[in-house]
Amino acid sequence: MSALIEFRNVSFRYTEEKDILKNISLSVEAGDFVAVLGHNGSGKSTLAKHINAILLPTEGKVTVAGLDTSAEDNLPAIRRKAGMVFQNPDNQIIATMVEEDVAFALENLGVPHDEMVKRVDEALDSVGMLEFKKYATTKLSGGQKQRIAIAGIIAMRPDIIVFDEPTAMLDPQGREDVINIAKKLNEQGITVIYITHYMEEAAQAKRVVVLNDGEILLDGTPHYVFQNAGLLTSVGLDVPQSTSLMFLLRSHGIKVPLAVLNEDECVSVLSDILTRKNQA
Repeated sequence: MSALIEFRNVSFRYTEEKDILKNISLSVEAGDFVAVLGHNGSGKSTLAKHINAILLPTEGKVTVAGLDTSAEDNLPAIRRKAGMVFQNPDNQIIATMVEEDVAFALENLGVPHDEMVKRVDEALDSVGMLEFKKYATTKLSGGQKQRIAIAGIIAMRPDIIVFDEPTAMLDPQGREDVINIAKKLNEQGITVIYITHYMEEAAQAKRVVVLNDGEILLDGTPHYVFQNAGLLTSVGLDVPQSTSLMFLLRSHGIKVPLAVLNEDECVSVLSDILTRKNQA
């Protein structure tokens, strides 16, 4: 069975500029949750825009559900399968009322009215915004606007949702809301590609791909990727705070695992250290 998303030796450049992507080969299976990390200019957003054919490879091939993105006849089917949430929700919100905005793409597809109303309500409910369906989109906060943008994609019922730095313009609560929505959608079977520069967000994915200068630097589970702290910092990236604390403890001679990603894992390790100390 072929991968749901596949990059085969993909390079991309804008006109005569240097390659933004360099011979990328990457496969994503259905139901996966892949976070893509990299510093500014590493090629993260360029990679994301190849998945629903906003950009096409200069060299190589991208397929989505077996469909070649470079074939123009495939574009409608690809864009129904792969929805995209952008960094700035104001660039994605079109209508003046919430429910009208979520329904916009469905209207263009000719979805029957009763089915459209059902999908809009279900999508708004899934992002916790059903009570705001009659609100003006201009009255919403940045986090609320991003949830509406996500609802508009959910209503299309795609197999894949690409989040292109969706929390870059949000406060901490807004960021937490969006990553939780992404995780919930993945639990429901949607394949998630999550572009981010927040380490704590990437640590919640099933798989992390790190790009550097248009090439894949690391690819694996969050625990595998973040134990390579030295390599990550050498290319201008960080590690989750819990992981950073483990490296600090190691530097002081305290034996702890390196790949500790979140607060719960960190508390467990510190509790074990204190227990051993008290028993000594």
